[in-house]
Amino acid sequence: MLAGTCVYVLISLCGGKDSILASRQLQEQKRILTGKTDEIQRIHDRLNLECTALEKDADVIAAFARKLGFVQDGEKLVKINGLITAADYVYDAGRVSKAVEPFFLPEWFCKLLGVVAFFLVYGLELARDLRVWLFERRRAGAVKGIPVYDLPQI
Repeated sequence: MLAGTCVYVLISLCGGKDSILASRQLQEQKRILTGKTDEIQRIHDRLNLECTALEKDADVIAAFARKLGFVQDGEKLVKINGLITAADYVYDAGRVSKAVEPFFLPEWFCKLLGVVAFFLVYGLELARDLRVWLFERRRAGAVKGIPVYDLPQI
């Protein structure tokens, strides 16, 4: 029973749901998601700064209006083919990251391996005991009477 329990505990510790393997996978996923969060925060800060500039700075508003094709009185507009216009520019809002379930061995599988280890060790011990009982008994022969040992007398 001890062998089966030890196998179950070791397999659960190394490959079970709350194992070292699953923990490492979750830590790696946390590192990736933290990096993505930092990237999204930088995008947010840049867009927030651009939004504030578009709300309050007249020069930025005028430059953005020129990108859209608007002109002030007395200005002339020259269009050059092949340049990216403001309508073609797409803001990058980051990439979708989906959490992935970590790989682990199911609990029933860990228990099954523990039971198999128990029966394997039990069968080996039973075979050893049967071998001793069948073959060792024949070799020894029957001893009749009380065994006497030659011990020095004091």
